[in-house]
Amino acid sequence: MTMTITTREKISSSFPNALTFKCNVTVIALLAALLLTTVYNLTFWHQLLSLPDISVSCNAGFLLGSSIVLTGIFFAFFTLCSYPYIFKTVLISTIFLAATISYFSLKYGIVIDYNMISDILETDVREARELFSFSLALHLMLLAGLPTLILVRTRITWKKPLRQITTNLLIIVGTLLTVGATIFLNYSSFALVGRQHKYLRMYINPTYALYSVEKYYRINHAVTQTILPIAEDAILTGNKQAGKRKLLGIFVVGEAARAREFSLDGYERNTNPYLAQENIVSFTQAYSSGTSTAESLPCMFSPLTREKYSVKKAAHYENVLDILQRLGVDVFWRDNNSSSKGVATRVPYEKLSSASVPNAEKLGLARDGEYFDEALLYNLQEYIDQSSHDNILIVLHQKGSHGPAYYKRHPDSFIRFTPEYRGSAPQNSTQAELINAYDNTILYTDYFLEKTIALLKKNEAEYDTFLFYMSDHGESLGENGIYLHSLPYFMAPNEQKHIAAIAWLSESAAHNHHIDMTTLLQKRDQPISHDSIFHSLLGIFGVKSKIYDRKLDIFHPNPNILQAKTIHE
Repeated sequence: MTMTITTREKISSSFPNALTFKCNVTVIALLAALLLTTVYNLTFWHQLLSLPDISVSCNAGFLLGSSIVLTGIFFAFFTLCSYPYIFKTVLISTIFLAATISYFSLKYGIVIDYNMISDILETDVREARELFSFSLALHLMLLAGLPTLILVRTRITWKKPLRQITTNLLIIVGTLLTVGATIFLNYSSFALVGRQHKYLRMYINPTYALYSVEKYYRINHAVTQTILPIAEDAILTGNKQAGKRKLLGIFVVGEAARAREFSLDGYERNTNPYLAQENIVSFTQAYSSGTSTAESLPCMFSPLTREKYSVKKAAHYENVLDILQRLGVDVFWRDNNSSSKGVATRVPYEKLSSASVPNAEKLGLARDGEYFDEALLYNLQEYIDQSSHDNILIVLHQKGSHGPAYYKRHPDSFIRFTPEYRGSAPQNSTQAELINAYDNTILYTDYFLEKTIALLKKNEAEYDTFLFYMSDHGESLGENGIYLHSLPYFMAPNEQKHIAAIAWLSESAAHNHHIDMTTLLQKRDQPISHDSIFHSLLGIFGVKSKIYDRKLDIFHPNPNILQAKTIHE
């Protein structure tokens, strides 16, 4: 008996050692660098090999050189961190980050740039949760969990402190010299690809993502809290001063609604049966200023055009809502999305909640804690009735067609196009089912906009009324293997930039504000963009200011609206 216990004890004590590895720190750093270059950068290599002037047979030297350069940079970085107590932490953190990025890059075709970082850091928990799936868990288990387990079970051998520092410095210098020599020997190829295909650096994992995080914090922490006023010369020329009636306008910020799926713009499916019954103008050539909410939303309300816009610039100045509020317009923002991205910081703001929409699920305005866009209209008439202002502008920020779980954006009664994909991993769906799910969100948006117009019509006895709708960006539904949105603008497909835009005016609003509906209809096929929102809102509210540009006002009877034609080309 004693003999048996002793044997078990020996087996038990030796078992952990059987799962323990022993390795030199330099070898581990090199293996990790090779792993990053190959397994975690498959998207980068795919993009590189997809270039028309690159082939394995003709450019073997350049491809080998690219491998050496990437591996060398990663190896130098890991060697720089090759010190006890920090090496494993850095390595494990890098592996988890790279594994996560590689999943979304491979599955959705996205790039983790500044705008994507903004979206990630400013999204809500519910939206973020939709991106988690079994395939993501499996991917992380294999590409992050397994390497981490091996690393944890590895006993790293170190040299004495001074000797380790000296060795690290020599390795870093030698590696950087090798990288430099490789670039020098293949300089013409590196220079050519670097100049003509600068976007490739965005696919290097995880360096570009880390750069984007640094850029995000640098820009946002650099923004001063002092907001500079704009249009200080602005005056209101409408209403009582001109004998006009009060004006009530609703601006709807759409979400991920691409023009391609609007039957009003020629789509073969009838996705706009409700709006088709209204006297609306659908602008068929509308383009966004960005491909993400974080990028587009501040730009939509800013006086800066897309070419001049930056987050840092916009954050320094007031926007059109500030101007209108300063002039006595009752401005109110109601949100069914993550946030206003800073646009509504200085105006009355309300996010849908159980306090603002009680018993939402019983009323059919929510499901599983998520609100349908129709909830944005809840008790809105009460707000209008209580307003003491001559002019009211209400901004409704939709959840719209936000992916990847499109089926969650509409009640089941709007499942018209079937079979509908009812999941949150669009890459696992057939494109037909994915488009069905997306088209059902457009159908629901159509219904929501018609309900909004109905609300405006109820107030025509007291107000001139108008509706202005524009999506923040478009959406990719698997075309060329790309899903969702947020690709850098210059490389984003048309589906992410070509958006839906709609205007509706009551007869009295068109008459009293001198808006020629015939001219407006003639503009439906002309290019417009987010650049027009700022000036169109100023124009329809009768604001006179040097900052106002009538060429960018879609309601102005000027046939030459925008420079939008150059935006998407």
